Amino acid sequence: MRLSNTWGGAYEGVAVLVAIGVNAEGYREVIGCEEGYVESEGSWKSFLLGPGERGLSGVRMLAGDRSAGMLGAIQEVFPKAMYQRRAVHSCHNVLDKVPRTRRKAVAASLKAIHAQESRAKCLAKAREVASELRASKLESAARVIE
Repeated sequence: MRLSNTWGGAYEGVAVLVAIGVNAEGYREVIGCEEGYVESEGSWKSFLLGPGERGLSGVRMLAGDRSAGMLGAIQEVFPKAMYQRRAVHSCHNVLDKVPRTRRKAVAASLKAIHAQESRAKCLAKAREVASELRASKLESAARVIE
């Protein structure tokens, strides 16, 4: 996450690194929140080591926006954990290729992909949506889905 901050009267962009975990009962908890000057691998590594030093263990999966710094740090700090890109970031990449006047309809189709009951149904729906996008002359958006 990036925020603007004022330092001595001048505005400066600041990266805020945030980790939210899911506990054994299924509830989300903030594990860490820290200011970083950039979203570099070094910043993420330092940040990800913090919860472990405070007793966090058993990390099985992480999700994020696929920033290069985050991915490198995750592979180093949690080599056995799986990584998944957050669906919202994938959807934004598709919608970036769609004219504003058609984004609402395409967004509804993207939500339908993620609402499927199984992986097989999800993949089938994704192929269907990509085909519809191609038929609507939105080839670049269809390629992002595939």
